[in-house]
Amino acid sequence: MLMALPSFINRLLLMLNSGMVLQEAMASIALNYKAAAAYETNGFALSFVEIYESSEKTGENFLKNFCRFGRESHVKELARVAKIIADGDKKGIDLWDKLADEGENLWEERKRIALEKIRIAESKMSFPLGILLMALILITAAPAMLQMYIN
Repeated sequence: MLMALPSFINRLLLMLNSGMVLQEAMASIALNYKAAAAYETNGFALSFVEIYESSEKTGENFLKNFCRFGRESHVKELARVAKIIADGDKKGIDLWDKLADEGENLWEERKRIALEKIRIAESKMSFPLGILLMALILITAAPAMLQMYIN
């Protein structure tokens, strides 16, 4: 969810900036997720589409269902985004600025997670590289040592 949330916020900001209403923008994103075949592998997109479809079937407010999902997901970043969206819908706060700030924070978190994964991969690769280096030294030094032993 953490990897999909920043792109969701960017889509939402783009649609809000183009003049769409919040409810309409979120419905459009859900339809775009549904049309894309990639939503089946993305847990956030799959949940978002399910929330949209259940809201359409039952007639409940889509934003309320999304906010409930954010609270129940136990992902603090998603809960924060859902709270910002709920406040924007209820209180009429400056939604665009708050979502933009949250999107920046999430992109920074995503970069930090990627760098951490890179560091872990580097450390995992250092041991096989060391073994390879030892084998290379043995292969190149063995003929010289045998030559010295024979003479």
